[in-house]
Amino acid sequence: MATNKISILPLLTVSFISTLGFGIVLPSLVYLVKTFHGGNFVYGVLGASYSTFQLVGAPLLGRLSDRFGRKRLLFLSVLGSAIGWALFLVALKLPLSLLGEFTTGVTGAVVITLPMLCLFLARSIDGLTAGDVSVANAYVADVTTHEERKAIFGRMGVAGNLGFILGPVLAGVLADTSMGLSLPIGVALATSVLGLILITFFLPESHPKSPSLVASPEAKDAKRITFFKALALEGIPLLMLIYFVFFIAFSLFVASVPLFATQVLGWSVTQLGLFFSFLSVVIVLTEGPILTLASKRFSAESLTIWGCFIVAGGYLSLTTASFFGAYLGAALYALGNGLMWPSFLSLLSDRAGEENQGYIQGIGTSVGSLASIAGLFAGGIIYTQLHGGIFFVTAGLVAAVGFLSLKLRTAATARQE
Repeated sequence: MATNKISILPLLTVSFISTLGFGIVLPSLVYLVKTFHGGNFVYGVLGASYSTFQLVGAPLLGRLSDRFGRKRLLFLSVLGSAIGWALFLVALKLPLSLLGEFTTGVTGAVVITLPMLCLFLARSIDGLTAGDVSVANAYVADVTTHEERKAIFGRMGVAGNLGFILGPVLAGVLADTSMGLSLPIGVALATSVLGLILITFFLPESHPKSPSLVASPEAKDAKRITFFKALALEGIPLLMLIYFVFFIAFSLFVASVPLFATQVLGWSVTQLGLFFSFLSVVIVLTEGPILTLASKRFSAESLTIWGCFIVAGGYLSLTTASFFGAYLGAALYALGNGLMWPSFLSLLSDRAGEENQGYIQGIGTSVGSLASIAGLFAGGIIYTQLHGGIFFVTAGLVAAVGFLSLKLRTAATARQE
């Protein structure tokens, strides 16, 4: 049980501005790839490059935060984002030099240009330092009790999704200026710089290095924990499986929606930005008042289960390939995700224990990254073959997660008995 009484307001603010920066760039990314002559396959690989490096970086940063504190690792993570956005600006100024091209039946025509290579470098650096989610989750576990965590994770989700609400709206407005995509990317860079300032001067350390703690046998055991020892902890394998499958579906969704919106629905960057903003508004409402009320009546296990089935319904709604179906799908996805994800993170935090929060959260992020690599890499290929039919795949995967999650409730009942 956490005993540190530290305000999470600075952490909530950092979470908000971090997602604000990504929310600003997200609607523009598919247009950047198109501008630099990349196709659907290149767009998917670009997303996978971030996740590939996050797979390596997240558990490392999580383990380091267990040893040396959360604050400096959060600073490193946000610094990586700042470098990434700076390289995006560099890419816009580079000549459109052709570095290579090939065509296969699976990938279609693939063209690699110098600016695209710079985007890959930017996303790789950002991914390698992307331990902010796992470290922030460990920070929350440091300063909350078991009873508080579900609600606090909900607040973290609200803060992050507020960034996604404002970010796409700003993207649509800023991209329409004479500066084009340079302005929204520049603003994203500025948000990362602001995050660095907040972490440096306003975020207290939640997990200070204690000589007495480091000298204890328990701490030595915690530092020696390995991946396989972590998987031996009660409930962790099932939670990681749920994490993996849910993120594959989410990654296919993220890879497909911009392509679906631009190629099937004919939306502009502004319309796509408004869509993501609407989705985020519903998530904020869910993770705020709706989750607060639901948490008083239902267990984290039940909210995880029902949230998955609601998300599956949202994905099915997208298969109608209509304006109404897209927004209904966004609403259902946001409602289900807003109930499911904070509840799931609360369960993962409880199973991790006090000493290994950073490492276990980092493994979870890496599992999500591995799923993202598969989903984003395959997303462009599958979408090329199925188009809107890809959302049947995502719906089936999330429904499977819902059935897997039934075991969480069974295990919780067994522990109570």
